[in-house]
Amino acid sequence: MKLRNLILFLFFSVILTGGSGAYSNVIVVDDFNNNVVGPEWQIEGTTFALSAQDEALRVLYVRNASSWEWDQFHYSFASQPVLRQYQIVVRLKSTIATELAVKPVNADGSSDWLTADIPQSADYLDFTFSVQSANEKNLQVIYFYFDAGTTAPRNGEIFIDQITIHTTYTGLLSLAVENAGILLDHAVDGNAEGNFPAAAIDAFSAARSAAQLTLANQQSTQEEIDQALFLLNEANGTLESARVLSPLLNGLTLACTHASFETRNMYYNLRQIARYNTLFGMQDATGYGVGWSGNNYRSDVEDVCGALPAVCSWSVKDVAKGTGFDDLRERILYIYNKGGINTLEWHIDNPYGGDFYWENNPYPDSNVVRSILPGGVNHLNYRNQLDNIALFMRNLKGSRGESVPVIFRPWHEHNGDWFWWGNAHCSIDEYKTLWAFTVNYLVQDKNVNNLLFAYSPDRFYTKVSYLQKYPGDNYIDIFGHDNYGDVSSPSGITSLLSHLRNLVEMAEERGKIPALTETGLEGITNQTWFTQFMLNPLKQDAVAKRIAYQAVWRNANSSHHYAPYPGHAVVPDFMVFYNDPFTTFITDLPDIYHQALTISSPLSVNGPENARESRITLASNPVNDQLNVINHGPRAQYQILSIQGKLMLSGMLNAESESFISVLNCPRGTYLLKTTSGKGPGSFIKFVIQH
Repeated sequence: MKLRNLILFLFFSVILTGGSGAYSNVIVVDDFNNNVVGPEWQIEGTTFALSAQDEALRVLYVRNASSWEWDQFHYSFASQPVLRQYQIVVRLKSTIATELAVKPVNADGSSDWLTADIPQSADYLDFTFSVQSANEKNLQVIYFYFDAGTTAPRNGEIFIDQITIHTTYTGLLSLAVENAGILLDHAVDGNAEGNFPAAAIDAFSAARSAAQLTLANQQSTQEEIDQALFLLNEANGTLESARVLSPLLNGLTLACTHASFETRNMYYNLRQIARYNTLFGMQDATGYGVGWSGNNYRSDVEDVCGALPAVCSWSVKDVAKGTGFDDLRERILYIYNKGGINTLEWHIDNPYGGDFYWENNPYPDSNVVRSILPGGVNHLNYRNQLDNIALFMRNLKGSRGESVPVIFRPWHEHNGDWFWWGNAHCSIDEYKTLWAFTVNYLVQDKNVNNLLFAYSPDRFYTKVSYLQKYPGDNYIDIFGHDNYGDVSSPSGITSLLSHLRNLVEMAEERGKIPALTETGLEGITNQTWFTQFMLNPLKQDAVAKRIAYQAVWRNANSSHHYAPYPGHAVVPDFMVFYNDPFTTFITDLPDIYHQALTISSPLSVNGPENARESRITLASNPVNDQLNVINHGPRAQYQILSIQGKLMLSGMLNAESESFISVLNCPRGTYLLKTTSGKGPGSFIKFVIQH
């Protein structure tokens, strides 16, 4: 029988899930057992037609040139379930291979975007979509898109047997337990750099065992699961804080007072590199570009020069709202596992409504900053968003189980008036208090140990004006600067250099890192822009050249882009910029995370041929049950990593040899083959297992 009364169903919602033997709270969204498609199901567009057949939802899928790429059908909840960590399980079979995107939308307007590849199958298969958040939300609608984002002709039939929501979710705890095991496997007790005290290892091992017991207990409630995750995260932080640091790091003071080993090393090494090289960075360097989207392992910049940016910036707004955890984790880990640096910016929406721009504030007489400070009407909203960021950061782990360092850059361009936290919209003390609360809450209250904090005003003309709302050395690690206004015409170069000289001098006086955190020319209409603004003037200025990195904005489309893409008129100039020894891309970086380096000269920079050349190749890609690896170079160690950075397999590749590696036990999906033949981050090859 189809269950239409959700409230009545929730009363009886503790049921036994088939086959697993585990008890779980399950909401049956629809099982179509009465052979009726109810009014709660709606269609938008012409691509889909819905009907009931054999106690299943029959989806007739006809996409053609007249279809809109975002045609969809959706289910609206009459009584909105209150959920936090949960999974949507869709049981279906399809006459065609396609992609299914599931978009749960909450009453507060936040949403997620979860995808799965759907094979052609005559049998029903279950597809699970996980939602992660630190806060409860009212689920309002679930949207379903097949082959979303394209209008390529396609047609077929898809039968959905049932859709359920599992409200007891162990995914984050399972991930934390797995990463804890990896960290323990790599933890060496001793007194050398990178070692751990034996007692700290034992304590963390005991914490992992306790978490495993919670996972194994089929009667565990969501509260018990969440508490086990919290305790394991706490134990993880305690272990990482006990790690033996290099004497080179003595006296290093960071806003994150208990920063992890890798975080401290990254900061120390980046500060040294800044004296000789500038790293090239970009917003949303992967995921989408000009003319393409939906690929977290492709980059316009890499398509042009063969190397990714050394610094990649991402938006944390969705994660702060409790959505998009998996997508952001995937992007960050891909860059980190290649040896690159990740940063997060936060265009936080106005809690009163509208977006992050002041002009869209529905209450122009309000002081939004004051409202999110302790005691303000929107303080709980803000704290909930910080909870989500903390949950994400505490479970962001690399291939050795370590916490992945990230540069966090909130409240940027505050000396302008365009954002609701801008100069005219709050007092100096309110802005400083906001910064202090943000850092203290994440670091002290939530024990996040892998963040560096960047302060980044827009154009300023004196050191005094830069420091007007500076919250203090205890809260800032990176002296950033956003500058678009001085890079649109050659007349601005003098002003740009003046800003950067002031920036470098202020940062170095305080032992901080200076960086040009946002810049660029929209559309790159100047064909020599990269050499004219970002290369030659900096190289020739003994002070300004000491910025650690320069980051351009994103590539959205052919009119809104800030980095080259294949065929762009600026490509020849960009290649000069890329090949210059002063600029650093991801392939040029040494291993900045796992040891404190002594850097006393410019980095050795790989040219385009070296960047593209790989001594490791695959005989075929995708693969089924066996990976055929050809090593054209010396003996090398290999690791097969999931795209989330989890170690799946490891071993050795003999010199000048061909190896056959069984991947039969690896689930279908995308993986990274990491090979290392000496010091450094190693090289990576993406491959797909499709068995």
